Amino acid sequence: MNLGVNYLQKRWQGPAIKVQVGQHNFQLGQGVPTTTLIIHSPTLLPRLVLRPSLTFGQAYMRGEIAIEGQLIDVMQGFHQSRLILPTLARVSRLLSFIPNTVGQAIRNAQHHYDIGNDFYQLWLDQTQTYSCAYFETGQENIDEAQQKKLSLICQKLRLQPNQTLLDIGCGWGALIFYASANYDVKATGVTPSKEQAAFIRQEAKKRGLEDKITVLESDWRSLSGTYDRIVSVGMFEHVGRPHYRQFLRQWQSLLKPNGISLLHTIGRREPGPSDPWIKREIFPGGFLPTIAQIQQPLELGTQLRIYRIENWRPHYALTLKLWSENFERVQSQVTDMLGESFVRKWRLYLQGSQAGFMFGALDLYQFEIYGPAAKLPLNRTLISPR
Repeated sequence: MNLGVNYLQKRWQGPAIKVQVGQHNFQLGQGVPTTTLIIHSPTLLPRLVLRPSLTFGQAYMRGEIAIEGQLIDVMQGFHQSRLILPTLARVSRLLSFIPNTVGQAIRNAQHHYDIGNDFYQLWLDQTQTYSCAYFETGQENIDEAQQKKLSLICQKLRLQPNQTLLDIGCGWGALIFYASANYDVKATGVTPSKEQAAFIRQEAKKRGLEDKITVLESDWRSLSGTYDRIVSVGMFEHVGRPHYRQFLRQWQSLLKPNGISLLHTIGRREPGPSDPWIKREIFPGGFLPTIAQIQQPLELGTQLRIYRIENWRPHYALTLKLWSENFERVQSQVTDMLGESFVRKWRLYLQGSQAGFMFGALDLYQFEIYGPAAKLPLNRTLISPR
């Protein structure tokens, strides 16, 4: 056990943490700890050193690890100490090149998004927008910030009445409903999730928008036709690196030559493997790209042009903070629905992701991408809703 303790103490760059392992106590970091990490079994310690993310995540889900204080303090330390990276990084990189077939991609998406609409309604905003919000002041609540995100994306797309909009990975339809209502466009959403598709159809009927809103329950590879505008928010993370060139070529074939599009995705500041616990428990098949890993296949494999790239990293950190607070307020209801282990898993996922954007390598990119015949704007003037 002493070897594991010495290793952690030398590597730890985060806030002061008190650690209890059985009857033994030690400290990580400098200062007076306000958070205690309780490891019920000493046998976990060497496994934490060898496979920190997977071991910690699974043990926390099972209740073999407990936190007194703030979980995010521990997550901050993992990221700042670079302990979140898997030891077998080379193997993980090789695994990232395993193809994500159509059938597997659908199963992966359903694993996460078909937990149940009732679950997500408990803690997301009123539109059930499950992606990074946009904060002008940082004082907005989650509903206000998500509305500002929807508005800004539509402005970047320079939507005009009667245009056609394709949303690849449309979630519960917040963006296509917003665009249809505020810009009078005909919007098509694509999702492999049965729960999401059913919700959109029901909501479109309730709002009297059946002639404006279409939802396709399918994988992106089956899409056809052409559209004036294309958007994808929080879906590219599921594509899989081996399919980037195919995805972007498909994107070009669906976008009219003079069209405008926007790709919004979580990414990484530096190349690296997917987190093994996230990949196993939360997003199977997921991969987070660097800017270069998107830019290279787009520039070499298509005629599309990048107009602008923005990084919304602090916006996602704040989004996750508000989601976590909402989640904790309803955790007893989630426990009744899905069990204590599920609550622990999602608490770790939300707060660990928040720490990743605050202290780790996570970024949030928005690529504004124009068709080869589109006129690049001379200025940044955006089009407001009608």
